Amino acid sequence: MKIQDLLRKNSILINLDTIDKISLITQMGKYLCTLYDLKNSDLIIQKILERESQVSTGIGYGIAIPHARVEGIENIYMIASKLAKGIEYNAIDDQPVHLVFMMVSPLVASVNYTNILSSLSRILSFEEIRKNLLEAEDAEKFLNIIIEAENKHI
Repeated sequence: MKIQDLLRKNSILINLDTIDKISLITQMGKYLCTLYDLKNSDLIIQKILERESQVSTGIGYGIAIPHARVEGIENIYMIASKLAKGIEYNAIDDQPVHLVFMMVSPLVASVNYTNILSSLSRILSFEEIRKNLLEAEDAEKFLNIIIEAENKHI
């Protein structure tokens, strides 16, 4: 399984306007649940916030990958967003977050879950890819950057 198997144009939010980490996770969590017709949005948001309270998923370079394993989920689901302006996220480098990839998966984590997290971290480690994502004007361009990066580096 690849990132491009999970992301679609309608799962990418461009210029999302939010004020803080909790609002961001709540907005994105509700959108993810609506998009994929997941009935337990409160539980999903709660699990992602619990995961964040243990250790921030702000991995540095303006990126956060909030994720959680949730009972009752049967597949891996992902959405992404480019924020209208960076927000404080308690990232490991103390820099504001601009790019967010949210993922939920079944309670029993699969190899695919770990591989997706690893692939995301790998392609987002390239400054040029991060720059291009921040400059993407629409979801289609954002998605194409991810696909090209994944095909080249993974």
